[in-house]
Amino acid sequence: MLLRKPYAERWEPVSKELLWVLCGRQNMAQHQRLLPGYCYKILDLQKRTIFKAFKPISEVITIKDKEQAATCKSVKEVKQIMTIDWEKLGSVFAIGERSHTFFENEAEQKLKEDGLLDLTPEKAKQIHKLMIGEHWEEKKIAEIQECDPGKPVEEIIEKCLTALEETTKKAIPEWHQIARAVEPEAVTKFHSGVAKGSDEFLDKNGNLKGERKIKLRDTYEFLLTAWPEIEKMLKARPSKTRNDLWDWLTPFSYAGWIEITDLDQLNRLCDSIDLRLKLRGRPSKVK
Repeated sequence: MLLRKPYAERWEPVSKELLWVLCGRQNMAQHQRLLPGYCYKILDLQKRTIFKAFKPISEVITIKDKEQAATCKSVKEVKQIMTIDWEKLGSVFAIGERSHTFFENEAEQKLKEDGLLDLTPEKAKQIHKLMIGEHWEEKKIAEIQECDPGKPVEEIIEKCLTALEETTKKAIPEWHQIARAVEPEAVTKFHSGVAKGSDEFLDKNGNLKGERKIKLRDTYEFLLTAWPEIEKMLKARPSKTRNDLWDWLTPFSYAGWIEITDLDQLNRLCDSIDLRLKLRGRPSKVK
C-alpha cells in the first residue's frame, strides 16, 4: 500500500484539510475538497477531541478595521480596533509552546521506543521509501528551494525552524505584557487559557489526551491514511460494497492495525462517518 503512495504523500492532503476544519471551514463554497466525504467526519471528531483546546484565529481576534490594524502601534489603538478573547488566545499559544517542548524534549524518546533510531542503513532506506518516497521528497525539496534560491535546503529549513522557535518562545510573555496593558482581567483570562491549552492537548509523556475519548482511534487513522484506496472503491463502476471494503480491511484487522473485527462493526462505523458504500444485496433472480 505504501509502495503505491508513501505515507507523507497520503498524509499531506489530510493535514491540509484538518487545518481547514480546525480553522472553521472558511470559504466553504470556494474550498476545493481534497479527500472523500467520510474523512471530514473523522476530522470533525478529531477537532472535538484531540484538538479541543485549539481555536481558530477568527474566534480569538475580531478586527473592526483591517487597514488600521496593519499600522496600529499602541495599546490604545489595539483596544479601539480589536476585540480579543484572551482565554482562547492563551489556549492557542499554549498548544504551540507544548508542541515545541514535545519535539525538543520528548520526540527522541518516542522514536527510540519505536526502534527508529537504531536502524541498519538498509532498513532505514526501506523505511524512507515507505514513509517519504523519492517523488514526494524531490517535490518538497524543489518547493523549499524556491523560498530562497541558491541556498542549501538544510540551511533554509534550519533558518525557518529557528525563526519559529524564537517566535514560539516569545509569544506568551509578549502577549502577557499586552494583556496587562489592555485591561485588568485580561492577564487572568490569558493565563487561564494557557493552563487549559496545556492541560487539554498533551500529557506529561507526550501522549494526546483527546485520544482517550476516541474508541476506534487506530481505525480512524487508518481510514484517513487509506483514503486513495477507499476513494477508488467509492468511484468504482460497478459499485463496490461494504463487503468489498471489509475483504480489503481483513488482513489489517488480523494484524491488529485496526480495532474493528467484523463486518457488523464496519457497518456501524460506515453509518457513523457517512462512508457511502452499500451493503451487498441479494443476487437478482434470473427470469
